[in-house]
Amino acid sequence: MENGERGEQELASPKNEPTAFEGLDKFHRLKPTILGAIEVAIGISMALTAITYLAVDVDLDITAILFWGIFIYIPAGGLTIAADRKPTRAKVCAALGMNVLVALSTVAGSVLHFFASVLFAYPPCHLGCKHLRNTELFMLAASILLFIVSILVVSSAVAALCSSRKPSKENTVI
Repeated sequence: MENGERGEQELASPKNEPTAFEGLDKFHRLKPTILGAIEVAIGISMALTAITYLAVDVDLDITAILFWGIFIYIPAGGLTIAADRKPTRAKVCAALGMNVLVALSTVAGSVLHFFASVLFAYPPCHLGCKHLRNTELFMLAASILLFIVSILVVSSAVAALCSSRKPSKENTVI
């Protein structure tokens, strides 16, 4: 009886949890560590830009867009890197979910960065507007790059997860 209980405990231990799954090569093909590092770098640059905007006393509505980087882009990049280093289905699913959120937020952010760059182009703007307009155009380009990166991660994660599905017991012929 003790051997049976010990066997169940060994199977349930974290040491015996599989670290990889079958479709992993499709996820590794696009180098998720590099893509995750790009997400983290853009998230940090947006956060630093938001802090700079607060120092220049720019409207808080415009600055709020940039703080998304702290809460969305940086964790998504970290999950993507973690899913590449020690891949499990759960980590790849988490990276997939966060990168879908990144894709949606970059679409909204791109529109807002575009309108902010148009607003800073008008003459009644104060002295630092040309600099702010250029920064907004840079952030628009960064958002578009981030959208492309997140779509690449999502597509490779979906390909990996779909190719690793095992047939259910109902569908197998005995």
